[in-house]
Amino acid sequence: MKIDHYNIAIGNVSDIGLIRSLNEDYMAHFETPYGYCVIVCDGMGGHSAGDVASQGATEAIKHYLQDGKITKLDASSSLLNAIEFANYKLREMVTHNPEFAGMGTTCVMVLINKDEMHIAHAGDSRVYLIRDKHIRQLSKDHSTIQNLIDSGILSEEEARVSEKRNQITKAIGIFEKVSPTVTKLPIKLKFNDRILLCSDGLTGHLEPNEILEVIYLNPDVQAASMKLIKKANDKGGSDNITAQLIHYTGKASANRIRRPLRRIFRVVILILIIVALGFVIYNKVYLNTNHNPAKNEIIKYPGK
Repeated sequence: MKIDHYNIAIGNVSDIGLIRSLNEDYMAHFETPYGYCVIVCDGMGGHSAGDVASQGATEAIKHYLQDGKITKLDASSSLLNAIEFANYKLREMVTHNPEFAGMGTTCVMVLINKDEMHIAHAGDSRVYLIRDKHIRQLSKDHSTIQNLIDSGILSEEEARVSEKRNQITKAIGIFEKVSPTVTKLPIKLKFNDRILLCSDGLTGHLEPNEILEVIYLNPDVQAASMKLIKKANDKGGSDNITAQLIHYTGKASANRIRRPLRRIFRVVILILIIVALGFVIYNKVYLNTNHNPAKNEIIKYPGK
């Protein structure tokens, strides 16, 4: 889907995978007063009503961000407050529906406005930036495994097979406060950037270099999203898999037109300057030297 006003195209797929009987992931993208929001939530597997949690959190965040009463807040504060609001709504839902006790969801979201992107996340759903044939993880998992890696207790290789790899330390709906990670300063986007938001059903099976390869072999974002899900399923599909892939074109069409025009304009100006300088030099030097008599020169006329 192409969203011209924000110069982005979005491809997305959410799949149940090969093992689970229910898809507890939920995704959305929508316009807000702060920019365009793209979000992926992963209902906590093994807990009650994970699908209710992921959808409920997404809808609460959307409601909060689209509420015209809070447009005076900055983007970072708005994302943080939106997630805390979703947390409040899920916990309120449990109060009225005790059968939902224990439900929760991860969340990763980006907000794009012109060439700036803000990020907020809680849990182990991730966001990646793909730029100039490189991939970089912009989020950092809120998980027991990540804490063990940071402390040097586990290596990346050991973490992949650890029994603790599904334990998360932050989620919406579980704790009294979420305290999500939110970028304080926006990330500057460049023409042709791609931004991937995904649940751990994808990253549990695909390494970053595999994700990068799929995206570069499939320029169309919808085709790339579908290929990512297929590849994760081919490698086991042990969880629900959701991917939202954004292609940021920025001012691409305008830049492609303006850059050559700017070059032509500079060349024309340079030529005009050279011609003008040549004319001045010709008049000042050549004409004065060859046609103007020196002040002390004696001029003799025939017959006199």
